[in-house]
Amino acid sequence: MNRVFFDASALFAAAYSETGSARDLIRLAIQKRIQAVISPEVLTETERNLTKKAPGKLEAFKQLLAVIEPEIVPSPTPEVVWEIEQYVAQKDAPIIAAAIAAKPDYVVTYDRRDLLDPPEVAEKSGLKIVTPDVVVTAVGEADSEGGNGDAGGE
Repeated sequence: MNRVFFDASALFAAAYSETGSARDLIRLAIQKRIQAVISPEVLTETERNLTKKAPGKLEAFKQLLAVIEPEIVPSPTPEVVWEIEQYVAQKDAPIIAAAIAAKPDYVVTYDRRDLLDPPEVAEKSGLKIVTPDVVVTAVGEADSEGGNGDAGGE
């Protein structure tokens, strides 16, 4: 089963809309076809952003967390965060540091400017940083090849 580390933008999108790739990842987590992984910093940032931009979606976010039962990895130490800040925006360093420690198969985000487009973030962190649709496609392909999916359906 793929371990998928969600950043705040992906969790926000999943809580905000009932459609789209981020919500599809939530469905995969509910079906136990992926293991959702987050950090306390991701939780805090997602709650802060929802409170500010879409307060009506906070309850949906809490319900999503309850049903997917994400693995919550520990917060990184300040020393580790400082090391990561050498190649990641300061605001994202604690999240990337937690993701590195979690050793996920994928990190999902919609943050193109700071995480997806600068190639050095993925190169230096050793993480596979992608948009949610990449993971949805990969899981679907693995299932159709007789991989780790449930051949019986939903």
